[in-house]
Amino acid sequence: MIKGMKMNKNIRILMQVAGISAALMSGVAYAQERDADETESIGEVLFKIHDVVPEKDADGKVLYCNIGATFFNRTKLDMNNVALTLSWTDDVVGEAIDQEERAEKEYKRTGSTEPRSRYSTAGFTSRKINAPLKLPPLKSMQQVSLRTKVDTDRCFLLLNDMDVVVNNCGTAALNNRVSQQGCNNLFRYISPKSAEYYVEFKEIDLEQQQAMEDAEIDVMQKELNEAFNQTVAAIKNITNENATFDTTQDSAAE
Repeated sequence: MIKGMKMNKNIRILMQVAGISAALMSGVAYAQERDADETESIGEVLFKIHDVVPEKDADGKVLYCNIGATFFNRTKLDMNNVALTLSWTDDVVGEAIDQEERAEKEYKRTGSTEPRSRYSTAGFTSRKINAPLKLPPLKSMQQVSLRTKVDTDRCFLLLNDMDVVVNNCGTAALNNRVSQQGCNNLFRYISPKSAEYYVEFKEIDLEQQQAMEDAEIDVMQKELNEAFNQTVAAIKNITNENATFDTTQDSAAE
């Protein structure tokens, strides 16, 4: 009886260790599956915003913003007549507009006769900043750069993340090829906070490249160390549980 229980216990321990090993390998498997999916997909167009310059009048008031945009076509397709709209959200302005709208609803609900401010943030500015762009012909694995004017005085927002609406994906053949992926998912914005901003669009020196590679290795090593420590701790717990089980069974046998 005790012998059979020990065998069942050993099987259970092996299953637990196997589960731990499977968990450790799941990250590797996921990375491999992700790479395979990316290989099978049509690819993507990377783009970044740069050289944001506020244009001012004689009094120093910002009239509009000049920006540069660079697009890198990493698909296998040549693109023509691509048109899209970049849209930034000003959260501070948006919150002010929301507060004023709530206050106006509350004023009407209570029937207050107190004088209220006639100032309206929504009447003065908007929470959205839009920039329509029409791209020059963009061949596969090539870059194009352009400059455009954005009608806003909030130039500081134009390096932030934005929404991308693709108005025209290019030729009819291109639209058919990307129908499954969706035109809007074809364009990916690269923020200045990302290493891709500096690596994908221009060369960097060897010291910068080595520093980024070392940083990636450090992150991977840290994750592996954490996984190893978790595995060791789990095995120790199983071993302690095994020892307790043996002691209990030996006492019962006596």
